Amino acid sequence: MYKKIPIDKLRPGMHVEAIADQKGKERLKQKGHISSNEGIERLRQAGVISVIIDTARTREQSESPDSELVSNQPSSKTQQQTSMSDAKRLASFSENVSKARELYNRAKELQKQAMGALQKDEALNLDSFKEMSESLVDSLFSDQDAILCATMIRNKDEYLLEHSINVSILMAAFGRHLELPEQDIRDLALGAFLHDIGKIKVDDAILMKPGKLTVEEFDEMKRHVEYGLEAVEGLAGLPPIAREVIALHHEKLSGDGYPKQLPADDINQYGRMATIVDCYDAITANRCYKDGELSAKAFKILLAESGTHFDYQLVGQFIKCMGVFPVGSLVELKSGRLGMVLRANKRNPLRPMIKVFYNLRGEHFIEAKDIDLGRSYETDEIERGRRAENLNIDLPRFFDDFLV
Repeated sequence: MYKKIPIDKLRPGMHVEAIADQKGKERLKQKGHISSNEGIERLRQAGVISVIIDTARTREQSESPDSELVSNQPSSKTQQQTSMSDAKRLASFSENVSKARELYNRAKELQKQAMGALQKDEALNLDSFKEMSESLVDSLFSDQDAILCATMIRNKDEYLLEHSINVSILMAAFGRHLELPEQDIRDLALGAFLHDIGKIKVDDAILMKPGKLTVEEFDEMKRHVEYGLEAVEGLAGLPPIAREVIALHHEKLSGDGYPKQLPADDINQYGRMATIVDCYDAITANRCYKDGELSAKAFKILLAESGTHFDYQLVGQFIKCMGVFPVGSLVELKSGRLGMVLRANKRNPLRPMIKVFYNLRGEHFIEAKDIDLGRSYETDEIERGRRAENLNIDLPRFFDDFLV
């Protein structure tokens, strides 16, 4: 993780990524480890006030001398600004991802508590859900890519918990993309957070069944919408939009959705959005009995069922919102390296910022490195999307070790 520290806290073994603040005009000739106190003193004498370090690369002894870290040749203002800007931006992103992940885990704990309450026929604490969904939306408004990245690290045994959180975050991102009023976005996020709460009343044997459900089992599964509406019925302060998300997220434009088989004209925009986002996350999520699909496969399914199940225009907008290679997804580069998408590139969706960390040809981990494919000097490009499960890569470990 990138971190800004004052020169007085720099220690031998730390890896300096960039100069953050300085009095003089010296530039960082190359990134590297500080191997001695003398090297730190040279930086101090050169006018360096603070630096950006990579905490993941701190070690006891440097393999290369630090005498070359600082060049006596003054750099151009543009070079200094670019180096500082990139390092600070990456440091900020890592911090934001870490905060987003902490928030995500707190949201899971809230879901567990709520499900426990419903199992005891106790009332939901709507204020807790409101507070949490507000925090999720605030995080998204602050750094959308960071919280979207956090949604990609999932536990297949916690699908029900994580699905509702992911749908909440994705609904907020979708609403933001559509430039909906902020309060509507917040209400959508709350409704999505609660949209599957009724599944706690459905038998686990049905929820976790790997094969096709029987007619009777599917009828019971469909009742989760009814159970969910019962759980929120009478809760003072539940916004109408939030209730609509719960009620409409399984209705289809063809009129054969559930629970009410509503015709297309009776399914409003928010209900149509909910069906798209709910389906997308269900397709791409890992479950205890199957691995999820790549986002590209999910997009194809949504498009194939547009006009019958889903609103065609909204599906197109959702794909634009997510991007060809969604933030947090894994991609294979033509160079044979594997990386995770960190930042979307709205101008050129095929060239986002990624963090490479694995050599697919040699089948081994490599030193993690951030690459902005949007920069003109970057010649590598994305070949295709990949799934960690197919590569025997421990994605949560990568997330913890290299990203946060």
